[in-house]
Amino acid sequence: MRTGEVIAFVFESLQEMNTYKELSVGSATAESTASYKLSNQAEAFAALHQFSQQELSALNKKLIKLSDLEELLKQRIDGDEARILLSKNQKQVSKTVAESHKNIPNAFLLMKVYCDEALTGMREIGEQLEVIVGFGEVLPVLLVSIKDEFPLMYGKLKDEDTFIPAAEVNVGVTIDVGTGLYIPVIKAEHAGRIEHTAEIMMEYKYKALRSSFAETDLMNGTITISLNTSADVVSVIPIILPGQTGMISVGAVMKELVLKEGTVAERSYINLGLAYDHRVVNGFYAVEFLARLKSKLEHFEINV
Repeated sequence: MRTGEVIAFVFESLQEMNTYKELSVGSATAESTASYKLSNQAEAFAALHQFSQQELSALNKKLIKLSDLEELLKQRIDGDEARILLSKNQKQVSKTVAESHKNIPNAFLLMKVYCDEALTGMREIGEQLEVIVGFGEVLPVLLVSIKDEFPLMYGKLKDEDTFIPAAEVNVGVTIDVGTGLYIPVIKAEHAGRIEHTAEIMMEYKYKALRSSFAETDLMNGTITISLNTSADVVSVIPIILPGQTGMISVGAVMKELVLKEGTVAERSYINLGLAYDHRVVNGFYAVEFLARLKSKLEHFEINV
């Protein structure tokens, strides 16, 4: 008896043994006309997994071993089931989303906001600062400006009886440039001025491209903005990050026709959404908060 030689085959039933014998005979007949030989172990493995003569010939080997067939079987399985491995960043997103849906009873509100004045203002500010200015740069500044009016939108629920208002406003902004979703945080010392938010957002976009965020860039947010401004995105219902009570969503800029003084004109609008923790905030409060942001955007007055 040589090392590696098959001693015996064990079958669960007589039927399985007879099936094996039939396949073995077929395999031996095929092998007699083929340009390859099978080792004893490979012959048993080939019969068990019903490899075709075409599959075996495609290996282009004169002597086919068990290891060759094990690899062939792996390729067959992988071919039947396409697989994409999730990135470390995406697995963290999954964990956060699952925790949010499990623990936070959220509600959602959507409001139409006319934005021609804001778009003009953002374009002018961008030209002055020589950077791109959009809703991701402007909304953090507006959120800071109304913090004292709506303290329940900035903070976290400690337990079922106690809400802890945030001492300062750190605004998270979603960024996805094709390298994965990140939510870096514009800290309070930068969130109050448009020139600072524009500079920080530009830096964060470069970091997103290189997946080079520091851990501190992603920490301590008190409220978050979900940017979904790609063409034709009507609305997105965001999650609420654990430790916060709301996330704002911004859809694409839409156009509509309106009658002004007897003349048909075009105007722009966005759908501004708010997902809010219903344990802390009720509908009336959420409407007042979103209406205040709407007013700020429709009567745009941010100065550089």
